[in-house]
Amino acid sequence: MKRFKNIILGTAALVLLTVTSCEKYLDVNTNPNAPTSAPIQQVLTNVTVNVGFTGGSDMHRFTSLIVQQFAGQNAPGTQSREYARYLIQPTDVSGLYGRMFAIQLQDIEYILKNSEGSPHYSGVSKILKAYIYSQAVDIWGDLPYSEAFQAPLINQPKIDKAEDIYKAIITLTNEGITELKATTSALTPAINETIFKGDRVKWEKFANTMKLRLFLRYSAKDAAFAKSQMDALIASNGPFMGAIADNFQMDFVDATASQNPLHQFENTRSDQFFPNKFFVDLLNSTADPRRPSYFTEFPFASGTYKGATPLDGQSFAFSRMNTFLRGTLKTALVPDAQGRVPANPSNNTAYTGAAPIRMLTFAEYNFIRAEHALRYGAGALAAQPFFQAGIRASMTMANVSGTNQDTYINSAKGLLNGLTLEANVSKIITEKYIANYGVALEPWNDWRRTGYPILTPVDASIAAATAIPRSLFYPESEVAANLNFKQRPTLLGRIFWDTRP
Repeated sequence: MKRFKNIILGTAALVLLTVTSCEKYLDVNTNPNAPTSAPIQQVLTNVTVNVGFTGGSDMHRFTSLIVQQFAGQNAPGTQSREYARYLIQPTDVSGLYGRMFAIQLQDIEYILKNSEGSPHYSGVSKILKAYIYSQAVDIWGDLPYSEAFQAPLINQPKIDKAEDIYKAIITLTNEGITELKATTSALTPAINETIFKGDRVKWEKFANTMKLRLFLRYSAKDAAFAKSQMDALIASNGPFMGAIADNFQMDFVDATASQNPLHQFENTRSDQFFPNKFFVDLLNSTADPRRPSYFTEFPFASGTYKGATPLDGQSFAFSRMNTFLRGTLKTALVPDAQGRVPANPSNNTAYTGAAPIRMLTFAEYNFIRAEHALRYGAGALAAQPFFQAGIRASMTMANVSGTNQDTYINSAKGLLNGLTLEANVSKIITEKYIANYGVALEPWNDWRRTGYPILTPVDASIAAATAIPRSLFYPESEVAANLNFKQRPTLLGRIFWDTRP
């Protein structure tokens, strides 16, 4: 973890140096090879790389442990074990907050100030700013927004209400879409841009899909608002994500320090992350065909299962992340004498590490549309095609065969009809939870918003909080530096849209 943090911070430091270094001594001595500012192309690349890495670092570990996709089963006092029992302290979140505000959002402000005449760059940057702020609000709630990034004029920005920030970033997203579609732009993101390779239509699809995600957050707080906004956006025909190729994700490669950060973490901090029993039992309860891609089997049997379905009262066991989050296998995994796949150098290097960090997917888009149709449209019959499309997209990403996809989707697992509204919502969100394995934050957001899937809190005898966390503490450093911050007393304070009983 420390290694890839240093990569990000090192890249950011390089950009910062190019922005702030080379103070003038005499004009005649200015070195034309030592620029005093960074090209916005380079800065945008830095932002997108950082956004991808953040999606696979602290943000993912906090939320995936809270929402029981992973478990901290190692020694007491180690990071993931403490997070899993809800001991997440103000000092723990400083790195995450710093990467989002001091690197990503700071770089975006630089682009916006230096992109005059290049609306394609400012458009992408505004959409990214909205995305990053949406995550920050969903984690911390009220934050600096209207007075942020104005130092030295304002060194202690006021704290804006979370709901006001949501309204502002929806407006910001609309501005970004408009600027993306400008007919002329001096500079346009090109093939070296790391997420959509300069494809402005894909950025527009992502922006519209993100807005659907944000509007759906209001489903418990203000259902009428959620319905009206989603109805209008859907009627506009977006465009929205239309295929897995439209996924908002950061691709990684099989090269040192350029691999998926979850894979890097597994390599450098062995025995930190294990599949949570709740998640494994959930997959086993339906013999979910995504299991071999998600996790390694225990006892390991060269990637095959001992039986077609779990025996009564038993379940398949799984020991570690597999190819979905670590990339394809270059060499065979080697189990130990007990049939486990140990996290040793041989098994770690067996993976390419070239799995993407997925942040908003075509599968999620379909589950959003399914929930919208169920709640605000024609009901289960209208939701059904989107529900099944979401499952199919998820399984396709997990390399499940078409035959196994059809078997699952055409069974009762893929049907919504005949159930109550609440039962159908539970079914949609549970499948979305499975599909969003590896997507930081969103499963936690859905649980807070709907109560699904139904989670049992960590046993009170070991838990550091009285219930499953609803937000995180502000970083200690920010509370000390900005007197406008008021630290919350517990992790149970709710974000504005989290109003379910």
